[in-house]
Amino acid sequence: MNVISDVAHSYSTLFQCFFSWKVRTSSDAAMRGAQVILAQSFGLAGDGIPGGASNEAMAKIVRELHRQYELPMVLQWEIADCLIDLPMVGVVREHRKFGKYLDTREVLVQSFLVCKKQGWTRVIVVAHPDHIWRVKKVAEKLGLDVFIPDTSSVPYDPHSIQSWTRNKIRFIPREIAARLLYFIKDWL
Repeated sequence: MNVISDVAHSYSTLFQCFFSWKVRTSSDAAMRGAQVILAQSFGLAGDGIPGGASNEAMAKIVRELHRQYELPMVLQWEIADCLIDLPMVGVVREHRKFGKYLDTREVLVQSFLVCKKQGWTRVIVVAHPDHIWRVKKVAEKLGLDVFIPDTSSVPYDPHSIQSWTRNKIRFIPREIAARLLYFIKDWL
């Protein structure tokens, strides 16, 4: 029975790689059970300047979550740099392997290591709405219990130097490819 269940789960996940773009948001009551806020950036402003439309919008959400739930935060640097007035437990700035691209999984692995050290397993995850499905799946695969706030107001950044994060037409094909890669590597 486990083999059948595993195969069904794999097919379901593979199907979702193409067709899942909405993630159910968590209730206020559920998020009150969280222990930490994690946030993944989306895009990059020019010349390494923090922010950009997407990251600034997510920083506002993180700020409100921090105010409302008084939770510690582990943030990717593009969002952390927009919130320098708030205390953070961790900031993910670069890949642990020199010269490698800081991808979604690496940010989550580093965030997970901070959480593990603190004994945290229940996390609120903030990410761009078209990125959140993959972020949630990877976090769950790492063993985290994930709560999702409403990030539907987060825009694309037409000025991002990462061209795939400028608009939905550029992002979705790349996201499907990334999801398939993560599926093959068993990261989802």
